[in-house]
Amino acid sequence: MYALICETLKHADVLTQAVSTSGILADTSLGIDERAVLVMAHDLLLARGGLQRRGADHAALKRFAKHREALQGGLAEVLRAAGASSAAELVPAELRAASAGLRYVRVNLLCNTVAEAVAKFVADGYELVGPGEAHRLVRGTRVFMQDEHLEDLLVFAPGTEMHAHGMLADGSVVVQDKASCMAAHVARPTSGKPAIDACAAPGNKTSHLASLMGGRGTVYAFDRDARRLRTLVEMTRRARCTMVEAQCMSFLDVDPLDPRYAQVDCLLLDPSCSGSGMAGQLDLLVDRYVALRQGTQAKEDVKTRVASLAQFQTDALVHAMRFPGVQRISYSTCSVHVEENEAVVAAVLGMQEEFALAPRTDVLPTWPRRGLSAAGLTEAQADCLVRAMPEDGTNGFFVAGFVRVSPPDVGKTREYLEERRVAQGGMPETEVVEEEEKVSVVPPQAKKQKKNKDKPPGRLPGRRATSVVMGGSVNKSASKRRSKRR
Repeated sequence: MYALICETLKHADVLTQAVSTSGILADTSLGIDERAVLVMAHDLLLARGGLQRRGADHAALKRFAKHREALQGGLAEVLRAAGASSAAELVPAELRAASAGLRYVRVNLLCNTVAEAVAKFVADGYELVGPGEAHRLVRGTRVFMQDEHLEDLLVFAPGTEMHAHGMLADGSVVVQDKASCMAAHVARPTSGKPAIDACAAPGNKTSHLASLMGGRGTVYAFDRDARRLRTLVEMTRRARCTMVEAQCMSFLDVDPLDPRYAQVDCLLLDPSCSGSGMAGQLDLLVDRYVALRQGTQAKEDVKTRVASLAQFQTDALVHAMRFPGVQRISYSTCSVHVEENEAVVAAVLGMQEEFALAPRTDVLPTWPRRGLSAAGLTEAQADCLVRAMPEDGTNGFFVAGFVRVSPPDVGKTREYLEERRVAQGGMPETEVVEEEEKVSVVPPQAKKQKKNKDKPPGRLPGRRATSVVMGGSVNKSASKRRSKRR
């Protein structure tokens, strides 16, 4: 059913036109919702097996089937007007590219080397081809190659089924889109040093950081969604990541000056975004269908949502730059909108002086598609950025690398944290505080010490982390134990 809905939504434009041209909606006896009409029209006109029952009302199906000739005529008229020979030709280019995508498999370096993984696939009957033989990666073949840009990535033919493969089950490999793998490589984590995955769930990038770190060090992973965090726990456990410590809390509530994060030198930030680059996903196909039906109003809603997301992304990136030990930051989205990508980069570059864009030589230098000289960025700055599009054989994606160029200003960080605290409804450190109906002035240092008594490390005052995940297992009392030790 999931595949049927996706295919119907991908062909929504042409199906809507065919149904409209056929005139069948004028038949009031149909008694079928317009959206169900599209699904039935897809089955009747485009599916190999024709109109399917799928548990629907048999009488409704019979009534719909009577309009077969009218629908076929409507489709023929739409194709003729567009100069197309099939409905597939009228599917938007970005959706066609997503459907025909290659299958990417990342080697988990915690379990095996790339050479060992390649040997296992060859022993399993897959044929390894060279970089000049990408044309042989044809649907239905057992052919694969090593990726030319990312050394820990293998590329298989479209439609290759991996979900039942033993290497996926035991964590030796991870099915992950190539574009998604770019973020950890741009972050360039240091083996033995801690790193942060700021908006971590569902966990593929978290386990990728751990893989590149060789299992040495700690990956602090944060996500505010408990359900998604449970997915991260399961995924990192499967990938044998025993060095991941995750907390269910917003990254914006993590205290950059907490001593626990003093040695963190690498931070990966992949915040919530519009997902406009993920053309094949159901929720985005639904958004596209809604936009098709609602027209201008839907476009305005999308514009408002993107603006709101861009503000959050900017706030998160600024927050990331307040960690004094961090030397490198990878900022990424699965969006194609300038507002969430180049515009966020330009805004943050103009708001601080401690970080600059990493040079192209450190940001996938051989990848051909670079950023856009938009939102005030120069061509030289845009060349430091990376974009990926469905026509590149990946999801739509954006990555920017930042490097520290001046020492951290801890004083400014304290000012920033105080401003955030007050903006969120807290009182300034020197405000008068009421306690048991008595009014007293609490000196800043005394108040801070008092608050730290009961505050588990790693979060800002007044914010609550609901659980801590360590070594791939849920440890709800870990936070309390640390508090007592401190």
